[in-house]
Amino acid sequence: MRRLVQAVTIACLAGLMLAGPAMAAKRIYSYDSANPLTEQMTEAGLTFIFDKTFISTRVERILETHDVGSADVKPASEGELGPGGLTALIGPNAHERALYEIEPKGDGRALIRALCPGADRVFLAFGPLNAEEPLRIHALGHDAKTGASRLCITLDYAFHGEWSIGPPDLPQPDRSDRFNDAPTNHRY
Repeated sequence: MRRLVQAVTIACLAGLMLAGPAMAAKRIYSYDSANPLTEQMTEAGLTFIFDKTFISTRVERILETHDVGSADVKPASEGELGPGGLTALIGPNAHERALYEIEPKGDGRALIRALCPGADRVFLAFGPLNAEEPLRIHALGHDAKTGASRLCITLDYAFHGEWSIGPPDLPQPDRSDRFNDAPTNHRY
């Protein structure tokens, strides 16, 4: 009986791992600044574009909700923060364990300077992105000269809402062939 339970468990886990990428859904959540310090840094809040599967979430981009600024982010390893990782910087009881690095291109450079002056790299640690739940973000700066990382600022947000993804652009039929029996897509 024990082997049967193990076999079924392994089969279920394998199915979940294979189905994960196929079940990925792109989501957009917006958060409002929840305190004066956060409002000073990001005014009206942030919007996250991310992929969510059954077992994981991967943030792709962060946008200022009512401004034009945006930054791409990429997953990062705790080892990049130095000895002690996240625990040394934000404490052992903090729930914010998803770690991303702000990519220093476009508006990412300005965001790095604003969140952590003097840092050459900035990491963001935050908890799960869940509808109707608040979000805390720790900005962690890395100093190339010393090789040390530090906590720069902690920002708090209240969930605002979920945005829907627009329909994908579908290929249009070739209208140059007069024998093409596809319906026209224009209005006159």
